Amino acid sequence: MNINHYLNNDPWFSQLPAIVQPLLAGDAVLKVYQKGQMIHAIGDNDDAALHFVVSGTIRVCNVSASGHAMTLVHLSSGEWFGEISIIDDNPRTHDAWTIKKVTLISIPRNLVIQTAQLHPILYKHLALITCERIRRAFDWIDDATSLNTSARLASMLIGLIDTYGQQIGDDIKIDLRLSQEELGFMLGTTRQTINKVIQSWQKQHLIDMHYGFITIKDKPQLMAMMNPA
Repeated sequence: MNINHYLNNDPWFSQLPAIVQPLLAGDAVLKVYQKGQMIHAIGDNDDAALHFVVSGTIRVCNVSASGHAMTLVHLSSGEWFGEISIIDDNPRTHDAWTIKKVTLISIPRNLVIQTAQLHPILYKHLALITCERIRRAFDWIDDATSLNTSARLASMLIGLIDTYGQQIGDDIKIDLRLSQEELGFMLGTTRQTINKVIQSWQKQHLIDMHYGFITIKDKPQLMAMMNPA
């Protein structure tokens, strides 16, 4: 697997100054994690590398008061993470677990910092990764304050189709296990509220949910729910 091939074809990396790219790529390493492995834990400081997801899916989460791991976001192929601990030199903010086998390109933190000291423009590019996450968070806040639970859940499921959707006949299976408690946490509501919506949608044959996997049976109707009149 050619590290330079993946990095040079990544939009973020390819926009770095030409003098910076080989400095970071030179000591980048491939890391492979099997399904269910922890990449790092909240508070870790010994694996504060900058990571690029080549393949697979990662769940970024923390632990709820009930002791369950609550998903904050999923990371998939083409995404970078780990920049926050490099920018502020503090420990990891959340746990990161693999959902499927994951291949990462990892750039050691010391190398990133040394390169940024020589070429401070790198800090701006690192900040752009964080800015993208902040913009997503603002979108989530806007949805949470302006849309009802059904609209927010419909929007989330439609968004997941692009990355995790598998066409099965006329249906689309979201190949990502999500509990109702996790969905509630991600949407800022309760498991009971999510359960009511899902039960209603199943009766209307909009979706099916079995063992945490959701199958979309009526995508156009869900899309219509995203923007209620």
